Amino acid sequence: MTPLLLINYHYIRDPNGHPHPGIHPISMQAFADQVDGLCRDLHPASLDEFAAYAAGDDRLPGPSFFLTFDDGMVDHIHAAREVLAPRNIKAAYFVCSRPLLEGKAISTHKLHWLRATTAPETFRENFLARLPGEWRAKLDDPKLARAAGETNLYDPPEIAQLKYMINFHLPYDLVDEITSLMLGERGVEEADFCRDLYMNAEHLAELERMGHRIGSHGHSHQPMSRMTADALDDDLRQSVDCLAAIVEQPINWLAYPWGSDWAIPDNADMVCPAHGFELAITLKRAWNTGGLSPFLLNRCNTNEVDALVAAGMEMESGQNASA
Repeated sequence: MTPLLLINYHYIRDPNGHPHPGIHPISMQAFADQVDGLCRDLHPASLDEFAAYAAGDDRLPGPSFFLTFDDGMVDHIHAAREVLAPRNIKAAYFVCSRPLLEGKAISTHKLHWLRATTAPETFRENFLARLPGEWRAKLDDPKLARAAGETNLYDPPEIAQLKYMINFHLPYDLVDEITSLMLGERGVEEADFCRDLYMNAEHLAELERMGHRIGSHGHSHQPMSRMTADALDDDLRQSVDCLAAIVEQPINWLAYPWGSDWAIPDNADMVCPAHGFELAITLKRAWNTGGLSPFLLNRCNTNEVDALVAAGMEMESGQNASA
């Protein structure tokens, strides 16, 4: 099949908007420049072309790209208005429903903001002060320290270990509780945090009217592989019901929270159709070239685009030369 590159975006805002690392955005101008560069090299796939491709029907005229946006951030409506609309490019927006239904933020985003507005050592001290003792003791585990160093290459060991524990070991509900407490101690109401960070129902309806596609990113942004079958069913049901009511369209596209192999349910080919999904997208950083399940499509992040496009163009050039 024709090569197709799916590209994902999260934060699109001023990279210098916070004093500390924690949020790693692309600026709106850099986003526009990247889209223009992609359009020079590749065909921007339409929604219909992408849906057909996922189903095994290749209608692409040549190597192509398709844009996606995860988490439902308010940055994305601005990107649609300011960058995509003038270029007549359509995209898919994968939204977490928890902020819409509950006025509660995704714990990952609370962590991002707290880390971006707090010195790393202060954040570590504040988080550990609220962490139960049995979990603090695990920070001394040499296996955890080794895995943390291999995963978080650019962080000091003590910061790397805490990040690794948060992302891969601590129960979701515990991280959620601690981050909400830390927000409150900073004088930040969680409902206000949600209003500032996420798109609201009117924004999603506007995207639908603009010709974009709204998809599910789960309700709570938990790794689906770590949820019980009943919890996963409930999470997806809440997400689909909420979003379908807003855009008045079926919600049949899914992007897995976290997106890596470890976060995807082993029975994705059963789970996805059971909830009405026709395709699902991972974060396996590679081109799509056919042969994959429609529920395991490859996708890269914005900072991986240049290398993948260069590799794809080189591969295409080699194939043309040998034809």
